[in-house]
Amino acid sequence: MSMKRCIAVLGVLLATATISAADQRYVLQYDSPGNDNLLVERKEKTKSLGYIQTALPMGNGRLGAMFSGGIDQEHLLINEITLWMNAKRGLDEVAQSGTRKGAFRHLELVRQAYREGKYGTKRGSMESLSTKFLSSTQPLGNYAPFADLLIFTGHDPASVSNYRRSLDSRTGLGSVSYRIGEGRFTREYFCSHPNDVVVVRYTAERAKLNLTIQATTKHHATLLKAESDRIVLTGEVSMVQDSVEFMQVVQVNAVDGELISRPDGSILVRDASDVQIILTGYSDYLPVYPSFKGRDYQADCERTITAAGTLGFDSLRKAHVDDISALMKRCRLELDFRPSGLTTDKLVADGGSVELENLYFNYARYLQLSCSRNAPVPSNLQGLWNADLKPPWNCDYHNDINVQMNYWMVETANLPGSFKPFVEWTKVLAESGSHTARETYGIEKGWCIGVNGNVYGFSAPNEHGRRMQQSAHWIAQHLFEHYAFSRDEAYLEEIYPILKGAAEFFVEFLAPWKDGTLVVYPTWSPENVYLPKQHGKLNKQTYGASWDQQLVLNLFTDCIEASTILDRDEAFRKTLQNMIPKLCPQKIGQHGQLQEWPEDWDRPTDKHRHISHLIALHPGRDISPLTTKELAQAALVTMKHRGDESTGWSSGWKTCFWARLHNGDKAHQIYRFLTAKRAYPNLFDFHPPFQIDGNFGGAAGVCEMLLQSHLRSVDAHAQTIEEAALVAYEIDPKSPNCFVPVVQDESVAQAPYILQLLPALPSAWPSGRVRGLRARGGFEVDITWKDGQLVAATIRSKQGGDFRLHWEGTLSDTINLPKGQSFSLPEEARLRSTQVGNPG
Repeated sequence: MSMKRCIAVLGVLLATATISAADQRYVLQYDSPGNDNLLVERKEKTKSLGYIQTALPMGNGRLGAMFSGGIDQEHLLINEITLWMNAKRGLDEVAQSGTRKGAFRHLELVRQAYREGKYGTKRGSMESLSTKFLSSTQPLGNYAPFADLLIFTGHDPASVSNYRRSLDSRTGLGSVSYRIGEGRFTREYFCSHPNDVVVVRYTAERAKLNLTIQATTKHHATLLKAESDRIVLTGEVSMVQDSVEFMQVVQVNAVDGELISRPDGSILVRDASDVQIILTGYSDYLPVYPSFKGRDYQADCERTITAAGTLGFDSLRKAHVDDISALMKRCRLELDFRPSGLTTDKLVADGGSVELENLYFNYARYLQLSCSRNAPVPSNLQGLWNADLKPPWNCDYHNDINVQMNYWMVETANLPGSFKPFVEWTKVLAESGSHTARETYGIEKGWCIGVNGNVYGFSAPNEHGRRMQQSAHWIAQHLFEHYAFSRDEAYLEEIYPILKGAAEFFVEFLAPWKDGTLVVYPTWSPENVYLPKQHGKLNKQTYGASWDQQLVLNLFTDCIEASTILDRDEAFRKTLQNMIPKLCPQKIGQHGQLQEWPEDWDRPTDKHRHISHLIALHPGRDISPLTTKELAQAALVTMKHRGDESTGWSSGWKTCFWARLHNGDKAHQIYRFLTAKRAYPNLFDFHPPFQIDGNFGGAAGVCEMLLQSHLRSVDAHAQTIEEAALVAYEIDPKSPNCFVPVVQDESVAQAPYILQLLPALPSAWPSGRVRGLRARGGFEVDITWKDGQLVAATIRSKQGGDFRLHWEGTLSDTINLPKGQSFSLPEEARLRSTQVGNPG
């Protein structure tokens, strides 16, 4: 080989290596197709992997797809976020909520069983009475698959070489390429948010494409026809009341070659080198309570497919890439590591690495964009992607952590636009939940919801009395958090009635217990059991569970701040301020643990995956090693009791807990377990068949390791963060193991947030950089570190306002940053900071 040729080859290799290094942070890549087997395996210890664990996902928040990359057959799973089955819609306003009319007449009977300590599940127990008199009998239904698109190539897998399948999270582009003899075949896939379509392109070099394209559905197909270049599929989804109608349209464009439409509804492509496929679909769902129907889905299909077809592939692709890349560039994690060159499935099987951890975070942001944008409902247990008519846990909305965890990272990881579906869904819940509040609990003001939800406004307590749980306080927490990050008063005006309604419910629902404090009951501590030896492993009904009490304080405090900012409801504000000191305190138990219940029932051997009584540590803000040290120490004891290994979503939460406890190495240990032991080959969270909340919880934990902003400075003159920060709980002087809630002064509404830089940086990430993390108060933050030390940081103001910085034992003075301006470390900080002792 000539020297010139050697230099050219070396240049190509170096360029490839450079691209590969960058790709390893953002691109999922494989050297084989996914498994087309749709069988859902639900056994925890199974080693078999099917389509949902190996195909690669795409989505625009409403419309979703997965591609397997099969050689002889490509299977595109299509989902539409509103498509549910086996439920009811179109009932009267009360019935649509799922609540039992007049159930409140039996509430006192249920509460009496509580007061008499009738535990367990036997006749006359708290649970049996709750089930009999309060629980809903209405079917919840389940999220359903939409349709499938099958593309047959006639290619023999045994004859293929150089196979590659990938998904680039930076652009949202999927691809497949391989060779058969002299021929090279490529595919490109994307799901466009700007144009609301799924797009696939097949190309061939030195060969021809002969394809069969077929649309199918698991539901009753009312029409399947192929005419000219289109396949039209209409269907009907089975409901207990009022079947759902939907339509999918597929348009095929063969740049060359021949199209043949067949009587069976398929299209043949003959002797083409470039084939472009555009797909869209809608249901008749509208988020209008209580009918939940009315969309002209057929007209929308026609409008969308015609507009997309007019634009053509290149324009659709450019609009899609511009859209996704702009949002993905807002926040980027770049940890330093040496690229392995391994495919993603082998990277997971390799047992954990910084490379995988970096990829997992950036991919989680892509998943968030893909399954939550501007749809009328939020992402569910599987995000957007489901192939099963009977998915585990209904693929529904679990309001005792899962739907909330789906949205933990939208604020910190700079995807606030993805929160809109959560807000719109909550508006429906508040309307529905007002009927549940009145009919189930006899409360005329406000709203409430139970454990499970669907897209049809189900807000009632679930069918089992042990699940008599309130969730509006947790839902409302996220509504206010969205404001804390944006400082958008127009948004606060929009959600204030919902926030106030949640608080109004608890004002009436809280009841005095034997010690005179106000507690929530009936309730449970999701989804744990107490005194199992005495009352059985289903003994879950309780009163005054710590998580409820923590969330009520959080809700009342947020509502007070919102009403202060908006200058309204002064009398209601005073009502909340008067009730806060009466709430049941948080308690430290006999083992030094934070009690899960008001009685000291905790067991050190309890390894339950839910640790709901640490909700004030995360995603709440009221327990911190800097402000409530005794409670933080008790939380640490609880974390040690619960252990490290758990489900994917629980591991994501534990990552956040340890980060908030400022133990970066422990947070990293759990995050590595999540990414290496609780991830499928396509990086979906391992919770058979999968749950997407683990992906989002883990990414939220990464943000917490690198930046925290939940503490506020209430003393501008304090020189340490412990002295400066707001305190939510104080020791009860009469009982040193009890911590009573603190009523915050209304001036807190103007208190600046404290931005903590690298509060839990793990030693496994000695060097790296992160761009575009969001902080409360309306700020974006870039951080660079090396050898475990902060090198530089830039804070950009999106709204204008005050903040304080805390890093490496340094607390800055209050810094005012006008909208659009930035502040940099270390140069400017030297002029404005005071060196203090390290609080760690």
